[in-house]
Amino acid sequence: MSEKTIKGSRSSKALSSSDDSKDSSLITHNSLLLLEVGTEEIPARFLPDAMGKLKDISERIFSEYRLSARAVKTYATPRRLSLVAEVDAVQEAAEKEIWGPPVNTAFDRDGRPTKAAEAFAKTNGIGIKDLMKKEKGKGAYVVAVIREKANRTADILPGILPKIILSLNFPKSMRWGAGTLRFARPIHWILATYSNKKVVFEIDGIKSIAMTRGHRFLAPAAFEIKDSKTYMALLKNNYVILDPEERKKIITEGAEKLASSAGTVPVKDDELLQHVAFLVEYPVPVLGTFPADYLSLPKELLVTVMKSHQKYFALEDKKGKLANYFVVISNTRKDNAGTVKKGAEKVIKARFEDARFYYDEDKRTSLKERLEGLKKVIYHDRLGTVYDKSIRIASIADFIAGRRPPSEKEAVNTAALLSKTDLISGVVREFPELQGIMGGYYASHEGYSEEVSKALAEQYLPGHAGDRLPETDTGSILSLSDKFDNIASFFMLGLTPTGTEDPFALRRQAIGIISILGNKHYMLNITELLDKALQPFKPENKEAVMSDLIRFFEQRIEPLFISFGYTPDAISAIMSFVKDRPLYTIKERLDAIRKIKEDADYNPFLLAIKRINNIAPKDETPPVKKELLSEEEEIGLLKAIESVAPEVHSLAGENNYLAAVRTLMSLKGPINSFFDKVLVMDRNEEIKQNRLALIKSVKMLAQEIADFSRLS
Repeated sequence: MSEKTIKGSRSSKALSSSDDSKDSSLITHNSLLLLEVGTEEIPARFLPDAMGKLKDISERIFSEYRLSARAVKTYATPRRLSLVAEVDAVQEAAEKEIWGPPVNTAFDRDGRPTKAAEAFAKTNGIGIKDLMKKEKGKGAYVVAVIREKANRTADILPGILPKIILSLNFPKSMRWGAGTLRFARPIHWILATYSNKKVVFEIDGIKSIAMTRGHRFLAPAAFEIKDSKTYMALLKNNYVILDPEERKKIITEGAEKLASSAGTVPVKDDELLQHVAFLVEYPVPVLGTFPADYLSLPKELLVTVMKSHQKYFALEDKKGKLANYFVVISNTRKDNAGTVKKGAEKVIKARFEDARFYYDEDKRTSLKERLEGLKKVIYHDRLGTVYDKSIRIASIADFIAGRRPPSEKEAVNTAALLSKTDLISGVVREFPELQGIMGGYYASHEGYSEEVSKALAEQYLPGHAGDRLPETDTGSILSLSDKFDNIASFFMLGLTPTGTEDPFALRRQAIGIISILGNKHYMLNITELLDKALQPFKPENKEAVMSDLIRFFEQRIEPLFISFGYTPDAISAIMSFVKDRPLYTIKERLDAIRKIKEDADYNPFLLAIKRINNIAPKDETPPVKKELLSEEEEIGLLKAIESVAPEVHSLAGENNYLAAVRTLMSLKGPINSFFDKVLVMDRNEEIKQNRLALIKSVKMLAQEIADFSRLS
């Protein structure tokens, strides 16, 4: 047995390229790997995620097999998922250490191997003489060092590529024929080559080939891939644009060119662009038109019909007015544009006729008349009907409006009561994404004020991260009321977000609330609004629910404000104000801290405040007794506090936190003099407590603005 002591040894390590076990002639160049899984048309919404998974999975599996892979790229069209990568021609060799029994168990006193040593050596395929001894902790153990040789990449790829394919998963998958394989859609072929040679393997009866296929209709015949570097060019010759980014560019530039010819521009829609790019393999934009009389319908309705039903790009003039043109992306040659145009125009006219029918029918029933219908629609089996929710929204909105000018109250109450009535309209049943927007149009048609109509349209804003906020105060109040009711009611039921799931989008709604309250100067805080939202339910465990809700909002505050550029230490310094101060003042406190950090006196002031915080009592202290102050420095500190405190209180009350902090900074000198010259922990208990009370008064004054102890 050879002996060697290695401290902190790794269980597995790659050998250098100069190791004897690796033939250096095999690693003089990188070789190109090409994998393509050809299928029936995969839903467009599956493909972006599938591309990402294919890349992540392949890189992980290459690493597991000790293969160095570079320039790993994945592509997708409706009929194929492709992987292209540079992979070294040979694995990295490795050395793996397997720890066995203690030395005194593996060998007797005379150094002869025991059955434990023999069994351990046999299990790991090495001889007794090859066992090593290594120390770990306070003991010595036998170790088997297994050298894993470097195999040729071409030899191990037949086992790797099926593993990559079978590791892919989709939101929905299917089986077909008599096989057991599950995939997004039936697989028709698998192209696999490495260094321009076919990689041979089989999955569920499907044998790999060195061939692919072009466009289903324009070039359906299979053709051989002899040179991997020309793979994409050959596909393009067969009417397949493999790279989705290139397809997006073709769509964008083509749509803009066609729109310009009609004196218009495309309505920006990144979501539609992404979707259409994965619907086609060979995008060809085609300009279409429709009768101008349809422009009397709401713009959002027409755009939604074009987008949701037909995947057309709407066009508008430079002022944002919708034009009676659209761009459809065909999946065929340009010489078929006339046929595509004629068919698209015929279909969109029929769709617009349906939309006009729903819209005209909806206008026959007033929003107030629809209130009764809401009583028949269940919002949630434990939260009542949509009508019940409307009443709760109206109650919260009335509470918020009570802190606003009286002139706003009527519009708020009207909008709140009508806020959900369009949910049972024909248009919204057909196009749920138009909820609120259609309510605004119907309200305008019925003669309600612009404030009410716009508020109904804005009630769901912001709908996602980065979305615009409501412009009107009534719309802001409506959005806040709806979101507070949603969050409070579901928390009350215990239906809270988990680490991976948030089925009711409560996190997004909380961020929406924070964004609105941080932007609007409403004298309202999170706690009182949550308390109001919980009132209709009267939960027995209200205190626990409130605690969970406050923590939920605090958890949303930090990442949101970090995204706005504020530092974590500054956010931590103001977190204690979140639950009981208006949120717009939180932002103003952060702005003050950010500005004060630029001052030359910031660091000296912060050090002085930290001296205060290090010794200030956590419990309440009695008022400072002037008659017990005898040292010049403690008397000076008290005078300084009494001098600046009224101004700090006044400035903080006016939300002028920058000026308040700068006023507070004048205490730096008196604080340092006090600590340098005065013994706080005097032997006289009464004097000691009085000096601690003096220190505590400075801390309390500073904490009117922020917890400076958390700043760096």
